[in-house]
Order: sequence, then C-alpha cells, then structure tokens
Amino acid sequence: MRITQGIIHRSFLINLDNINEKLNKKFQQISSGKRITRPSDDPVTLSNVMQLKDSLKRIDQYKKNIEDAISWLNMTESAFNSMENILNRLEEIAISMGSDNSSPSMRKTAAEEVARIKEQALMIANTKFKGRYIFSGFLTDTAPFTTADNNYHGDENSLEVEVDDGLKISYNVAGSLFTNGVNIFQLMDDLKSALNNNDTDAIKASIDKIHDAYNRINITHAGIGAKIKTLKNMKDELSDRSFSFEKIISQKEDVDMTEAIPKLYIYQTAYQALLNSFAKITSVNLFNIIG
Repeated sequence: MRITQGIIHRSFLINLDNINEKLNKKFQQISSGKRITRPSDDPVTLSNVMQLKDSLKRIDQYKKNIEDAISWLNMTESAFNSMENILNRLEEIAISMGSDNSSPSMRKTAAEEVARIKEQALMIANTKFKGRYIFSGFLTDTAPFTTADNNYHGDENSLEVEVDDGLKISYNVAGSLFTNGVNIFQLMDDLKSALNNNDTDAIKASIDKIHDAYNRINITHAGIGAKIKTLKNMKDELSDRSFSFEKIISQKEDVDMTEAIPKLYIYQTAYQALLNSFAKITSVNLFNIIG
C-alpha cells in the first residue's frame, strides 16, 4: 500500500487532535485544581462526589440548627438563673419577715419589694429570643404571662429541630413550669398579702412553697445544661464527619499536581515532536516532488 500525502495529513490531524485533547484536559485540571472537569471524565466518581457534597450541605444545616437551639437554650438557662435568684430572695424575705423580730411596718416595706419581685419574675417568664417568646410552646407570638392574671397562656408543645438524618431534639421549656404544682406568681401575691396583713403564719407557710418552686425550676435548669452539652458534642461530631467527607472529596476530585505537571510536559513535548515530524516529512516529500 502506497502511503500518500493525504494519508499522512489525516494521520497527523488525528494524532494532533488526540494530543491537543490531552493537553487541554491537563491544562484545565491544573488551572482548576480539579481532576474531574466535566461529567464524562469519571461519571461514577462524580456521582459519589455529588452525594458527599449533598451530605455536607445537610451537615451544615444541622450545625446551624444546633447553634440556634443552643442559643435558645442559653437564653432559657439565663432566665432560669434569674428566676432562681428571685426565689432565693423571696425565701429570704419570708424567713426574715416570719420572725418575731420583724415589725408590721417592716413587713409592709417587704410587701412592696415582693411586688417589684413579681414584676421582675413576669419579665423573665416573658423572655424573648429573636422576637419569639421562649416559654410559650408553639405559641411563640403569644406572651405566656400577663399582669391580668397568674395563668399560663402558652401551650405544652415542644419545639424540635433536626440535628442529624432522621434525628430531632426538643429545645424549649413550657412556661407552665412556673405555674404547675406551685404557681410562683400566685405565691408572690399571697406572700404580699400576708406581709401587708401582718399574717406571720401565712408568711411562714410560704417558705416551703417557695423552696418547692425553686427545686422544680432547678431540676429543669440542670436538664437544660445537660442538653446544651449534648448539642455541643453533636456539633463537634458533625464537624468531624464534615472534615472526613471533605477529605474524601478532595481525594476523589482534586488533581495530583505531582502527577499532572510532568504529564503536561510530556504532552507538550509530544505535541512539539509531532509538529516537527510532520514538518520534516512534508518537507522531504516536497523535495522529492521538486526533484
């Protein structure tokens, strides 16, 4: 078979296109830093990478959910601290004013302080986080307590947030905690009346009730602290998982520069060699034709 000029030319173009494609692909890999620059490069690996990236997006959302829940719980914990301080002060007043050493005028002055304490307690029970009442259950737009009565106006529903695939955790406390068993707001009204009426028996009787209310809030308070710790641990675990996924993605997706750059040089050398060879061949053939 005689090798014609046309065959040489077609063979040259095929080889040139092949090397050009490899050169362009390697240029794209090096410039982007990614081994996969288009779906056809490695469909299976690309599918795995996309699944991992979807998992990373979910993890980021879970971490955000946890951060919001922790902020809410921190606000709740702060409210509990304040309410416990109020109840401690209330108990001090009841113990002091229940003593025979206190006079009627002293008890009336203490009654005024109890009235102010109740105002503070209502403010605490109506604490908001980002414009939402934290003790109202689902009814976050409704104040759980008002000055009109000592009743709870929220509901008992739990606010939940997704912290992992298929895993939700509640992060709120219903304000009924302040009224169930011992209604602390009614207790304050009763203590105020007992102080104004100089009723030492009623004053003394309030001490155990105050103590019971404090213990109930304190137990729930401890549970809030434990939940915050659990959520922080879950966030750390998600961060570790995210790091592992990112590492796997990098291994699958990122180009190995120590391999890519030498190959680029090889393709560039082959490209130049092909051009030189074609130039020589066509030059010789042209010389033969002229000769």
